[in-house]
Amino acid sequence: MAEGEDSTPQPAGDESAPAKKRSKLPLIASAVVLLAGGGAAAWYLGVLPFGGGKNRHAEATAAVEEGGHGKADKGPGPILPLETFIANLADEGGSRYLKATFQIEFLGATVPPDVNAHLPQIRDLLLTLLSSKTFDEVRTAEGKQQLREEIIARVNQVLDRDVVKAVYFTEFIVQ
Repeated sequence: MAEGEDSTPQPAGDESAPAKKRSKLPLIASAVVLLAGGGAAAWYLGVLPFGGGKNRHAEATAAVEEGGHGKADKGPGPILPLETFIANLADEGGSRYLKATFQIEFLGATVPPDVNAHLPQIRDLLLTLLSSKTFDEVRTAEGKQQLREEIIARVNQVLDRDVVKAVYFTEFIVQ
């Protein structure tokens, strides 16, 4: 060995120390991006007190109250989910069909006890109603709102009293 050379092995950490510093930069940048994205999502959804979602929620609540629900009707009423409806639409050729699932909200504290006894009549009237519609009648928001109102009228007709508060579509597919 030469006098200038050191025969002791160099620790592996000395050579890779600069590499470790460089490998932390992408990790830190990723963490900052994730935190910023999470903060943006929280702001958008209204989780933060100064978030954008809070105003949208207030606007939606005001729109529902203006849409016929009185301010005395605080909170949701009892809800009855109905089985999925599949009906051919009344378009020429009969090639289009509607698949819809919805829930009915009632006035009062509970679902009226006689509803279950009338479910066959309710389903029959609603299936007849859905199959009488055309694609053009149900494709727009206005058409869906009109359909909601007709569903409310039909269910109230079967029950012989006004007990339905609202109808909520949980699935609505036209093909």
